[in-house]
Amino acid sequence: MNPSLRKVKQYFKIINEHRYYDKQYVKEITTYPCGYKKGREFPPLELFSPFPDGGEWGSGSDSHAWFHCTVDVPSGEYCDPLFLSVSTDDPTEASKKAEANRWGPGNPQFIIYVDGKTRQGLDAFHTSIPLEGEGSHDIYLYAYIGSAATKSRLRIFTYRAHSDLEDLIYDIETPLMMLDFLDERGQEFAMTLDYLERTFSLIDLYEPGSDVFFDSVKKAKEYIRSEFYGKYCSEQPSTVLCIGHTHIDCAWLWTLDQTREKVQRSFATVIELMRRFPEYRFMSSQPLLYKYLKEEDPVLYDSVREMVKAGRWECEGSMWVEADCNLSSGESLVRQIIYGKRFFRDEFGKENHILWLPDVFGYSAALPQILRKSGIDWFVTSKISWNDTNTMPYETFIWRGIDGSEINTYFMTATNIDGKGNATYNGNPGAKMLAGTYRRYGQKDLTNEVMLTYGFGDGGGGPTVNHLEQIRRSSKGIPGLPNARIGSANEFLSGLEEKIKNSVRIPRWQGELYLEFHRGTYTSMAKNKKNNRQCEFLLENAEMLATVANVMAQDEYPRQELRDAWEKVLTNQFHDIIPGSSIKEVYDRSDKDYSEIIETGSAIIERAAARIANGIANEHGYIILNPHSWIGSGYVTIDGVCGYVEGIPKKGYACVGELKTTSSVIVNGRNVETELLSITFDEFWQIAKIYDKKRGRNVLLPEKRGNEIRIYADYPDDYDNWEWQEYSIDDYKVLTDYDEATVIRDGARTGIRISRPYMKSRIVQTVWLYDETARIDFETHIDWHEVHKMVKASFPVDINTDKATYEIQFGSVERPTHKNTSWDRAKFEVCAHKYADLSDGGYGVALMNNCKYGYDIHDGTMQLSLLKCGTFPNDEADQGDHDFIYSLYPHDGKLTDSDVIKEAYYLNFPMTAIKACGETDTLPSSFSAISVNCDNVVCETIKKAEESDDIIVRLYESKNIRKSAEIAFGFDVKEVKLCDLVENEIDTLSVTNNSVSVDFNGFEIITLKLIR
Repeated sequence: MNPSLRKVKQYFKIINEHRYYDKQYVKEITTYPCGYKKGREFPPLELFSPFPDGGEWGSGSDSHAWFHCTVDVPSGEYCDPLFLSVSTDDPTEASKKAEANRWGPGNPQFIIYVDGKTRQGLDAFHTSIPLEGEGSHDIYLYAYIGSAATKSRLRIFTYRAHSDLEDLIYDIETPLMMLDFLDERGQEFAMTLDYLERTFSLIDLYEPGSDVFFDSVKKAKEYIRSEFYGKYCSEQPSTVLCIGHTHIDCAWLWTLDQTREKVQRSFATVIELMRRFPEYRFMSSQPLLYKYLKEEDPVLYDSVREMVKAGRWECEGSMWVEADCNLSSGESLVRQIIYGKRFFRDEFGKENHILWLPDVFGYSAALPQILRKSGIDWFVTSKISWNDTNTMPYETFIWRGIDGSEINTYFMTATNIDGKGNATYNGNPGAKMLAGTYRRYGQKDLTNEVMLTYGFGDGGGGPTVNHLEQIRRSSKGIPGLPNARIGSANEFLSGLEEKIKNSVRIPRWQGELYLEFHRGTYTSMAKNKKNNRQCEFLLENAEMLATVANVMAQDEYPRQELRDAWEKVLTNQFHDIIPGSSIKEVYDRSDKDYSEIIETGSAIIERAAARIANGIANEHGYIILNPHSWIGSGYVTIDGVCGYVEGIPKKGYACVGELKTTSSVIVNGRNVETELLSITFDEFWQIAKIYDKKRGRNVLLPEKRGNEIRIYADYPDDYDNWEWQEYSIDDYKVLTDYDEATVIRDGARTGIRISRPYMKSRIVQTVWLYDETARIDFETHIDWHEVHKMVKASFPVDINTDKATYEIQFGSVERPTHKNTSWDRAKFEVCAHKYADLSDGGYGVALMNNCKYGYDIHDGTMQLSLLKCGTFPNDEADQGDHDFIYSLYPHDGKLTDSDVIKEAYYLNFPMTAIKACGETDTLPSSFSAISVNCDNVVCETIKKAEESDDIIVRLYESKNIRKSAEIAFGFDVKEVKLCDLVENEIDTLSVTNNSVSVDFNGFEIITLKLIR
């Protein structure tokens, strides 16, 4: 190391040792162990008991306690401020100090209240607050220990900081850090080192801590500010715009209840630092966090509102939470934005224009259209830098979705100058990261300014005093370092948009932004994913039937019940809840939430169905409810028996007399004959042959077996419940053992029930076959008690194609079935919703499901991931009972010529039956709320408008076919407005005989507002 550099580093270490003084421990402390608090009322002091200095507290993980003390600020003239601080280390076990003070979910964290006011959060990076005003101050600490620790120690103390020395340390820190990466042979290195040497030459180090020493510190401070910052520094050609930020995972290694406290701690710290640093600006997404703050600390919430009004706090992000974009349905993503944007508009008067998802595990190709039709101009993330195989070629580009919609996109590049590691949303404005963030940005022909979010996050915390002091120095324009400038995300992106709008160099990216990482999140915590899918369909059906009951029978629309239920669904779509990457306690809570959603949605459906049933004379027998966009022909359960019905109106109902409740399926040993298929099982009751009689095709590859249950060893090298590794896919065991195979007759269907033991677990499947459809259903019950296994169902099919089609939100994407390139190979596990399809020029096979998301389709073998049972951070992941259905559906023609989409909807949400029970026919015996004249246009949603009594109808084109559709309404409408996704009116459509004509582009989403 350069001798001069060694000297300044050593001297810097020495002066740091004399930064603080007059440390005094608070001796009279009392405590009150407690649970989660509500609001901000303090417990009565008579409940508190004495607590020794350095004593131990905590009664297990996720425990709380109150502490109280009083602290006197002496009168008299003091040049230096007095600080109150805490430490959680054990003074008798110095070796454990570093670990005890490490930030993390297990480290004690505090909310500190001074004289009745919420002042700040305290954690390992925010350890003190200034005490201002002479006299006695009343102090309450609300303390928390997380899941990774059970006990802690606590010391409360005061100290003073030498103001001039602190200033000098901050002045030196940034240029000193630069010497670690500047070229030693360069002028910038030489000049910076020279200024630092001259600064230290003015400090009297013969007796550090003496009056002479502190007098010399003042001279050194004056020199470096005058000569280095005042004369040497000047505006630099590149800039890093710094945005204060704290990423708060709504749940992860902590629960939603703990997040209520995290937001109080983090936002209180922001407000405190804004008071001390007038230039400080901050941004935070996720309205759920703000709602929690409003409920728990209305006074602090009002302070946030004041800062938003003053332009210092940016509430942006567009979604209710930073939601997973692989697993959430299209309608859920729309509701995320409706709920998110409405909250920020109603509470703060701010219209959101950025989708802010720094930490989400992949981004659907449906998003560009959803964003454009929601008034969002930019998409921002940093997670894509976590790719394990390929590096994205751009950081700024135009992202084009499946329908051709385009959205401006920015990938954050916050990285240290060594370039190692992933870009982070938890950055810092130190010199190494300022330089690294700009260096990593590869498109300097577009802009000389990049964006950096700084502040401790994931568990909250946010920026620190040190961060803000660093920006003050870096903003001076130090040669060799980009300018640091405080700003906002909207300011940065608006400026960038001006720079790129006419640029011929701005690239485009077509299709999904697939994250080559965390592929196991398509499968982990299967029960949670099933609940999500079920509740999405349930609430859409509840909205439709409630709207029908309101229109036809004047029943009150349950607006608030539906809003509350949707809010729970949206909250549980947070990107560490629905992917399966949280602790067990998070899923205990989500189970409760989903139970409440199902209870609410079912009650709404029951009320609306009862109103319909009461309006139709009981002589009509059964009423079949069809929630789908096409004339219903399919299977329904009546009085516990499966029956087949035809001709049920679209998005409506009809009375039926007789149902077909018989099956002509023939089971002869291991051979099964239906009207459409001939199926042979082998000696292990795996499918050896499926012959399509109508089309004369063998569905399976020769000598292969269908519905193989494959068990893979699953030992990721990191991120256990997140990951599914490529090295795991080649070795597996096929489950062939079985106890019994039994023929089951259930009305219009026939099944073969096969029970298979596996270690401590059991898989029971009923293979259902039908007369009227070639769909083969595998109704599955699994009692699972294994760990570190991936369970897949496999079908090797005889289809010649190099790509498969997968359903995503509001459409589908094609992905390769080969591994020619590194980009192809990286997609060894991908996400789909209700179906995936392999088709050649005239024939195809779809693999459908009612609650699964992980697919692997390569070289003609279609695999669906059923269970993944990792052990971290939840060692009970996927243990216990699972019930689900997946289906194989051979079909004529390509996907676009088939009924795959219909069958997938039927599988996920079958038609239902109710008994007519009215005395007279006050309602029609047949009704269609919405009818579209082409099956490729799907009506997804019928509901009341968010802010009026009008009716919203949302439709999408499902097969990438440009089409003019006639949409007829089953009730009178005066006007029909074309709207965006957040229900702003765009145009008025011509209404003729209660119908409108709408032109759809391929995969286009259309929202209509019906005014009655």
